[in-house]
Amino acid sequence: MRVESVNQVKVDKLKKVSEEFVANFFFQIFRKMYDTIPKSSLVPESFGEKWFRENLLYEYSKNAAKTDLKGLTESVYKYLGGKVYQKK
Repeated sequence: MRVESVNQVKVDKLKKVSEEFVANFFFQIFRKMYDTIPKSSLVPESFGEKWFRENLLYEYSKNAAKTDLKGLTESVYKYLGGKVYQKK
């Protein structure tokens, strides 16, 4: 069993919160971008489609925060953590 220090647990939680913040921010952006696409009333949108699209956009934003937006996530982490958690 691996025992982590209290400081390492705080660092891990802060990294996760930073990642979630960036993911939620970009989810809002992706949703607004999707809303700008012209829609047709030929086939009405069901509740299931809307639910699936919202979850898909959120998963896209979480994936982007982990990979493509890693630099932004690190910047948020450093800003929130101040000098306490930054690498020396």
